Amino acid sequence: MFVSLQDVIAIMILTARRPRHRPLAGRHEVNESPVNIVPPYKIKAPIANSKRVKFSRFLASYASAGVTRRGTLRERILEQQQEKNRRICNKIISMANPRGSAAQYSAMVLLDYVQAPSVGLYFLAATGFGMCVLQKSKHISLKRRRLAIATAFALLAGYVVELLYYLSRSFADLQYTAPQHAAIRCLGSILVWIPLSSSIVTGNTFIWHPYFGSFVIQFVFEAIVCLLRGFSLPLDDRYSNIPLSISAARAFVSFVLLIDSFLILISRKGEKGTDEEEQSLLGAQANGSATANGSPTANGNAGYGSIEQTSSDSDNDDDEAPAAHDKEIKEQQAKRLEEQGGWLGYLNSFMVFLPYLWPKDDWRIMLALSLRLIHLIQGRALNLLEPRQLGIITNKITQGAHEMPWGDIGLWTLYRWINSYSGLGIIDNFAETYIGNQAFERITILAYKHLMSLSMDFHTSKDSGEVLKAVEQASSLNSLIELVLFEVFPILVDLVIAMYYVTHLFDAYMAFLVLFMGLAYIWLGLYFTTWSQARRRVYVAKQRTENTTVNETVHNWQTVAYFNRAPYETERYRENIRSTIMAHYAYYFRSVGGHAAQDLLMTFGFTACCIFAIHQIIYGGKPVGNLITFIMYWGTMMSPLYMMSYSYRHISSSLIDAERLLQLLNTKPTVADHENAQDLTVKAGKVEFKDVDFAYDARKQIIKNVNFTVEGGKTVAFVGETGGGKSTMLKLLFRFYDVTNGSITIDGQDLRSVTLSSIRDSIGLVPQDPALFNQTIRQNVRYAKLGATDAEIEDACRAAAIHDDIVSFPEGYNSKVGERGVRLSGGQLQRIAIARVLLKNPKIVMLDEATSAIDSAIEAQIQEAFRKLSKGRTTFVIAHRLSTIVEADCILVVEKGEIIERGTHAELIARGGKYWELWRKQTAGNASAAASTKEDVLIDVTAPEEEGAKASGRSNAEGAVERRK
Repeated sequence: MFVSLQDVIAIMILTARRPRHRPLAGRHEVNESPVNIVPPYKIKAPIANSKRVKFSRFLASYASAGVTRRGTLRERILEQQQEKNRRICNKIISMANPRGSAAQYSAMVLLDYVQAPSVGLYFLAATGFGMCVLQKSKHISLKRRRLAIATAFALLAGYVVELLYYLSRSFADLQYTAPQHAAIRCLGSILVWIPLSSSIVTGNTFIWHPYFGSFVIQFVFEAIVCLLRGFSLPLDDRYSNIPLSISAARAFVSFVLLIDSFLILISRKGEKGTDEEEQSLLGAQANGSATANGSPTANGNAGYGSIEQTSSDSDNDDDEAPAAHDKEIKEQQAKRLEEQGGWLGYLNSFMVFLPYLWPKDDWRIMLALSLRLIHLIQGRALNLLEPRQLGIITNKITQGAHEMPWGDIGLWTLYRWINSYSGLGIIDNFAETYIGNQAFERITILAYKHLMSLSMDFHTSKDSGEVLKAVEQASSLNSLIELVLFEVFPILVDLVIAMYYVTHLFDAYMAFLVLFMGLAYIWLGLYFTTWSQARRRVYVAKQRTENTTVNETVHNWQTVAYFNRAPYETERYRENIRSTIMAHYAYYFRSVGGHAAQDLLMTFGFTACCIFAIHQIIYGGKPVGNLITFIMYWGTMMSPLYMMSYSYRHISSSLIDAERLLQLLNTKPTVADHENAQDLTVKAGKVEFKDVDFAYDARKQIIKNVNFTVEGGKTVAFVGETGGGKSTMLKLLFRFYDVTNGSITIDGQDLRSVTLSSIRDSIGLVPQDPALFNQTIRQNVRYAKLGATDAEIEDACRAAAIHDDIVSFPEGYNSKVGERGVRLSGGQLQRIAIARVLLKNPKIVMLDEATSAIDSAIEAQIQEAFRKLSKGRTTFVIAHRLSTIVEADCILVVEKGEIIERGTHAELIARGGKYWELWRKQTAGNASAAASTKEDVLIDVTAPEEEGAKASGRSNAEGAVERRK
């Protein structure tokens, strides 16, 4: 019978493993011939019930006996044959096991374990680097990517086939055990190549160097492992060529993929893409979302690698604020990203807030941070020690302990108490609350103070809701830092520790299973979040519509009552509520479906892990305490995953809120105190405009070459049609804006060289549309002079002819005026505003149509109050009624930003110019008003004059009329 090489190796294996017989005294001797031991990884049990195996076992039994009977010819022949067989076997085994094979096998095992993590981590790191430095993506057509797609999926199929080989052979041959390192390599590579291959298919624009680098690593690993596997091929395994052939095929495919990706990388001329290729990272993010691997999806194109435009992520994707506002924020964010050179520079720009959030000179903040850091470290340790200690207790119980393990129970109780809210948890909570409150106070006051220092052009151009949101959400910056440092970072640490500890408890298969469950859970969370976002946008939009309906109808209650539309508005509101409820159902079902899918996955995953652990305990000799430890540790491993699915959304929204705050604080006031500015000193109160030009927008000039001088204590009035520039001149004097050309001086002091605070302390203004705070009348009047007594307040109100109205209210001066003073009439509002200025008692007074809402019955009282107020003070008046300015020392007629006439009332009437036309229309309107209720609205005058001019003025007017005739 022919003895094959496998038979010989089987002989030596069995000979080496067979226990040696004890020699018989005097008749037997032990044969000590050297035999090379075959490494365990080359041992393969013979196939049962085969003739070859039976013969091998017979020879092994005979050769290993080591017993020869001397003195007979048969014994000598057997002894010689035995020695000959040993020499042949040793030679064959030495040829089958060359020197260094054990080292080669160890290297192959190591490479199998690190191949998939190396490819995956490089791809993630390179993609992250491309995002951070805003590397520009290139459009690659599907036709150009076909070979890369085919080879990538061929690699994926190769790993699937090899894994199926190991599984099928393990089921077919119960004595066969698949090498763990090879199985882990296949599983890990499948996990890496599924998203990587899919991203090549779904994307249109790419940062290609992460792909090319991953393909290089893949080819190097595959080629080396293929060579090592060929050198370490077991000679007794007839099927060992199958995984070697698969590995060789993958090496060839990897080489083809590497060459093709290299050609794509070096192609300098990219294909013409869409406009999105020119977008910045956040610019595209305003219209899209990022994939997990950093490549665009088929729904849109990315501007800088990892951000794409999707149909489900439109400009209207914000759930918290109107789309236009968030779009503007994201566009500005994208611009700053490009200016800062990427995410690293962009995030570094937020470090300017660190002294306000965590000031180094505040020992209380530093102590609180130290406590939080201690709790962070001990939390990572106790998350592991607590379940481990319970496992130790379980092992002692199951090993037949006859006494209570009080020491271990006490240690477990201590761990549990320290890690609970009643231990260090409450201290950490106090520290977190203190840091958050202090940071909120500092950053909010900083934002509010800066907001109040901004110029009028900012407040008139920005949406008040967005500005208020930037101040209100100033704490989001502290929330963002705490989220990253105290939530996301510990989660990553916990996951790494969990992978290592689960491997220690059982083996790498268990760790891979847990890793797979975790990644699948996160992917499901991201997928269902994206899937439900479209419904959430509809739901939030319906909520906004519902709230808008309520606000509009409440604020316009009088209009609703005037037209008796309460039933109509009620029905409209009911429809809005129903629409909101239906939208909520649609979003709720998708959201709940996502949570159900995640919980189902975790249920099956936990069951699979427990089954595997029980199998290891029964057949692998693992202690029962390992199962208890794993069950207790499961919550620690999985609880971070519940947050990981939503951390991206939280961080993204926090970045938007922080960007609002940063942009607010980066906004510089256009009107600010110059360096070494001095306080304004007002003596005579002389005001001079010299060659003043001004424009809100450079394309349209408002004030053109205005020159005039007002001596101290004099009164000047501005008249003219609406939009002529009258109010703008007062704003320039109050320094809400700086002049474009020329200068404005008070007592020879240029307004740009003095402090804003001193200017506004020296000037009192009665606006056309005064606004009050929702406080008492007394508090609103006292706002002009915070230290004023009640008597001073009442004297100011008497001078403004409002005292009698106030005391007629049930609560008198303690009456609430409502939001913006809605409980007062227009005349009462203006008289309280006049009382404020009277109480302030400034050197310079500005009246911007202050008597427009005052009827004739009290006009004489107001005029007398103005005479008292103007006495010895420089006064500027913009009048609705020309009769209120006939006594002005100088009247300036303004038209289209220019002063076309100036003089006293009598002088201007005598000239018969523009002022005379305005006067004539008012007097004609007076006569018309006696017969009709219609009003003349052709000029900036809404009420006709009821009194004639003084005698001299009237005679001059009549003379002017005669001359015009």
